Amino acid sequence: MSDDFFNLESVYSALGSNERLTILRELNKSGSLSYTELKNNCGFVKKRESGRFAYHLRLLSSVNLISLNKNTRKYSLTPFGRNVLTVTNELKDAALQSSGKIYVRTSRHKIEEFDSNKIYQSLIREANVPRDLASKITAEAESRISKLENVHLTAPLLRELVNSILVEKGLDEYRNKLTRLGLPVKDVTDKIYQIGLSEGDVLSLRLSAADAVFTDYLLLTQIGSESLDMHLSGDISIVNTGCWGIMPDSVFFDALSVSSSNMKFGIKSPSIPRISPEKSLNTALANLSLIIRGILDEVSDEVTIENFVELVTLIGKGEDRRGTADKLFYNLFLDCVSKIDPISKKILSFQINLKSDTELETLEEILRAYLLYLKTSLKSKIKLVVNVFDKSKFKERIDLFLEAITNGGSLMIVTQPERPISYLGIKKGYSKDNISPVGTINLHSLAINLPRLSYSGTEESYLKSLLKIRLQKASGTMETRKDILISLIEKKLLYFYEYNSDLFPKNSIDIVLNMVGLDDLTRYVIPQDLGEQNKMWLRMMEFSQRILNEEGERMNLKIAPSIYTDNSAERFYELDKELFPKSPQGRSLTALGRYTQIPVLGIKSIEDENVIRMMQDRIDITNGGYHTVLDLSTINDTNQIQDVIEQVIPKLSAFKIRRNLISCGTCNSKSLPAPRCPKCGSAEILTLQTDN
Repeated sequence: MSDDFFNLESVYSALGSNERLTILRELNKSGSLSYTELKNNCGFVKKRESGRFAYHLRLLSSVNLISLNKNTRKYSLTPFGRNVLTVTNELKDAALQSSGKIYVRTSRHKIEEFDSNKIYQSLIREANVPRDLASKITAEAESRISKLENVHLTAPLLRELVNSILVEKGLDEYRNKLTRLGLPVKDVTDKIYQIGLSEGDVLSLRLSAADAVFTDYLLLTQIGSESLDMHLSGDISIVNTGCWGIMPDSVFFDALSVSSSNMKFGIKSPSIPRISPEKSLNTALANLSLIIRGILDEVSDEVTIENFVELVTLIGKGEDRRGTADKLFYNLFLDCVSKIDPISKKILSFQINLKSDTELETLEEILRAYLLYLKTSLKSKIKLVVNVFDKSKFKERIDLFLEAITNGGSLMIVTQPERPISYLGIKKGYSKDNISPVGTINLHSLAINLPRLSYSGTEESYLKSLLKIRLQKASGTMETRKDILISLIEKKLLYFYEYNSDLFPKNSIDIVLNMVGLDDLTRYVIPQDLGEQNKMWLRMMEFSQRILNEEGERMNLKIAPSIYTDNSAERFYELDKELFPKSPQGRSLTALGRYTQIPVLGIKSIEDENVIRMMQDRIDITNGGYHTVLDLSTINDTNQIQDVIEQVIPKLSAFKIRRNLISCGTCNSKSLPAPRCPKCGSAEILTLQTDN
């Protein structure tokens, strides 16, 4: 009897793994399969997964659920295994029926209980189906859904099911209105209207529709169910879902390579002139423009150009540029931004290195061209990261920097530029031998919901254990993303990186995780003491870096924690407000409608030495990038702005300048915020926040 119990226990143990159940179901569906066929069909595609797969096969064989034909070398279900799988499916059906619940993965990235009324409302609202007919179709759809085995349905699957019912009943007219084109017809119509009212254009419309298609593709086929459920539930947030699975987020590119490297395009973009090293500044800038536009096509967030001033100094040495240099740089800026969708968040940033040997004439030419660009555009897509190696150089031309700030320019000032940092706030990594490649790809559009950790407990060791699990799973998700993108590079879809793999080595891909709401987490745990909150902040960041270093070693990747601004803070806040309407321990969610990311310092905070010291400690310890924002919107006098910047430069090593302005679409002027343009009275204005 004990033997029977042991055998039964062994069978249950063998069934206690989703991966082993997948093997049984695949053999039941496909029949006999070879080792390789079964391994690939079940998703064990990486070499390092072979050991785990072989272990699963041995365990299933040991309890007589599968067998190996020694002649054909193929695996198949045993009669006993087929019976066990049948009983398992029956148990699943019984559990589903007893719970009475079916769940849907919605297009809003949430998991919700199935509600047939939503089908009814969609039929009426989107396809104008008469109410009586809509009720009948809804009832039939609900009947069919109840017979499905899937516990988690998807919104696209429900739409397809309803469409099939409409087709069967000969209601093609309604079906055509309800059918999915990446987006429902009504949503496409709404986008046309909404983008028409924005600063967007037809390209914006096309890109927005494409984002919807690739978002569905990502969530349905590219990431695993565990990562998807973490995203939908709000433990993590996959940002830029329309681009996440088809292109990297950011790229650092060294402009000096234009003087020594042949950029290759293969057969791609055949109308673009091919590039070779040039000694003429005019041609070098034209080549740089082609390269920047090529990279801009293959990133979602930012292209950062390093050593721009150095390139101009090297190539332009000895050339007579009087009267022409400003125009050359201005044309470069215009050519580059022409590739950027006006309503996207994609930006182009230039690293302006201020060193003791920086030629002031070259610096002035670039800044004058930037000013001309600012004065002739409503909203800047070009950002400057000013690396102050030599503070005297900054002071010598601070007048031009101030003029850029007051004209809507976007500046980040970095006073300890050991590693380049993008305008978004992401630090560039280096290889293990500390050699920086010409091009570095950065993946960072994944955020972790830190305040969520405290909803089940506030003891620090417990929080760290939860955080460790989140970091490990998020790292695995980003490893999957890296593999997806490398595959696209090798397939020459992301051709610029493939044809120039010597400049963009695949081992130079950096990964950064956005640690959202760390301030909120520490405030929840230690409500009163700001100093202790900051100590915990630093401990949690150090812990995160250690765990990510371990994961990076295991995966042969460079992974770092960072904090920067994206839309995940709002998403996490809204999901937590819905899931936890009554916050634990009587604490309330922040009144800002979002969790914290990058701190914004007003004049009073700038004068507080403790706050400034706390910010610098955080900048120093955050390996993936951290900075602050100085909000100077309340200061109108240029001399006062200069005084504040000069006061902060010795104390903070990375900060942006914020100015709130309006830009007039009629007279092209920029002014302080007002309902109408103070110069011409036009109401056609854009609101600007220069640190965005």
